[in-house]
Amino acid sequence: MAKSKKKWVAFRTNATVPAEVIGAEKDQKMQVGEPVLLPADYADHVVHEGFAEKSQAPKKSEPKASGGQSEEEKAEAAKLKAAQDRVDELNAEKTEMSEGDDGWDDLIKKLEEAEADLAALKPAS
Repeated sequence: MAKSKKKWVAFRTNATVPAEVIGAEKDQKMQVGEPVLLPADYADHVVHEGFAEKSQAPKKSEPKASGGQSEEEKAEAAKLKAAQDRVDELNAEKTEMSEGDDGWDDLIKKLEEAEADLAALKPAS
């Protein structure tokens, strides 16, 4: 049996792809902007109707029909969230203090370090 042609698309909104389209047991939820590999006819349909746009294959991961995250992506997302939480926590402390208070300089140093760590974890745009 010949392998059916597939195309990469990225949905403009969260969407659900019927199970029979992707050969799954249940419908699959797709996330906004995440590239997914779909049968060419269905991909052309959702692009034509304006639900999705043509996309390139993701650079790091294997093709995914489900739009799920790999363990590595989940770990990176957790690191990013922890770094953002730390920056938010330090900013909240900063709003409770005034320049010149005991610990102000130390807090500013910690905040600058946390912001640098966060910037290093964010993907390049």
